[in-house]
Amino acid sequence: MNEGLLLWINHTWANPWADMFFTWVSQKDTFAFPLLIVILMLSGARFGGDGLKLWVLLLCVVGIADASGNAIKHLTHQARPCFDIAQQVRTPGYDAPRPCGANLDAMPSNHAMNFFAAAAFLSFIVRVRWAQVTLVLIALAVGLSRIYMGKHYPSQVAAGMALGALWGLVAAWTSVKYLGFVQRIRTRPR
Repeated sequence: MNEGLLLWINHTWANPWADMFFTWVSQKDTFAFPLLIVILMLSGARFGGDGLKLWVLLLCVVGIADASGNAIKHLTHQARPCFDIAQQVRTPGYDAPRPCGANLDAMPSNHAMNFFAAAAFLSFIVRVRWAQVTLVLIALAVGLSRIYMGKHYPSQVAAGMALGALWGLVAAWTSVKYLGFVQRIRTRPR
């Protein structure tokens, strides 16, 4: 089922617009880093100095999620589909074979883990409905992009989503409990 769902998404959904969109949201340089800058600007404008502290805390949460995802990958040794079933996986945006990834180990998806950690963390703290919905939709799009691109099996993305959301909620709860500036953000009138 894991392989079948991957191939269904990878082949059946294929079109030039989806190739462009999912390639874009999968990139750090053109999507993740600019999104962090937007979050910095929005949090600074909305919460001032506390917003800047929140942004630095967000970077720590995502950094820890990324490091723990890499540690788990080295323990599980599950291959990426672009390596495991390379002849069957479409390579959106590439005419020639491309590298499968920086690391052939793929469980869990760090993209999904990082984005869900950020979404859960910020959603728990900021508690603004439109921002929560936007963050979750972005995290879902990034997770789905990893399947569409053939970089991860659905189970690897689901594991990254679950671990990231759990870590984000734990980090947010701990921050609200022990960091005064986070409590001020959380209780600030909307």
